[in-house]
Amino acid sequence: AFSNANVKIVGTHAGIGIGEDGYSQMGLEDIALMRPLPNMTIVQPADAVETAQAVEAAIRHEGPLFLRLTRQKVRDLHGEDYTFRLGEADPLRQGSDVAILATGGVVAPALDAADRLAVRGIQAEVTNIHTIQPIDRAYLTACARRFGRIVTVEDHNVIGGLGSAVCDTLAGIHPVPVERIGVEGFGESGDPDELYEKYGFTGQAIAERVERFLRSNG
Repeated sequence: AFSNANVKIVGTHAGIGIGEDGYSQMGLEDIALMRPLPNMTIVQPADAVETAQAVEAAIRHEGPLFLRLTRQKVRDLHGEDYTFRLGEADPLRQGSDVAILATGGVVAPALDAADRLAVRGIQAEVTNIHTIQPIDRAYLTACARRFGRIVTVEDHNVIGGLGSAVCDTLAGIHPVPVERIGVEGFGESGDPDELYEKYGFTGQAIAERVERFLRSNG
C-alpha cells in the first residue's frame, strides 16, 4: 500500500458462513485490518456473476486491492447482463422507508428481509455495497437524505467493516442513525445455515432488527 504496488490479495473463507472450520479459520476482522491502509481498494462480491466480473475488474485496477470471498453457496442475484462497476453501489430493490446496505454473502438474506418487511407495510431499499473502499459516498449521502435511517448488514465483525465505513463517511456529511448488523465477538464451528440463524443473518432476523430500529428511531 505504501508504494501503491499493483498487488491483488484474495481472502477466502470470510465470515461465519464457512461453518464447521470454526473461528480459527474465519476471517471476521479482515476488512477492519485493510481499511486503514492508504491506496487499498476493498471489494466483496455478492454472487458468482459478480465475483467473475470483480476478478476482471481487479486485474484492470492499478494499485493494491483486497478481494474478500466467502465459501458457502449463495444464490445468484445478478443476470448475465449485469455490469460490475468498481466503487459504485448496486441497488437491487427500491424502497421508501429505510435503506438496507449489505455486502457479500448476506445480501441475499437482506433481500429476503425486505420481502418480509413489505408484508408488514415497510418498504426497504436494498443495496449491494460490493466496494467497501472507496465507498460510494454520493450514494450514501443520497440514502441519508432520502431515508434518514440506514441499516448495514455484514458477515464481519460489527466493528471496522461496512457499518463503520458508512458511519465514518456520513459523520462529516449528513449524520443519521445507523443500525449495524454484524458479528459481535467471536465466531464458532457449526453448520453455516445454523450459524446464520444464531448470529441474526437470516431474512427473518434481519427484518426483526429493522423493525425494532425503525420503532426506536421513528
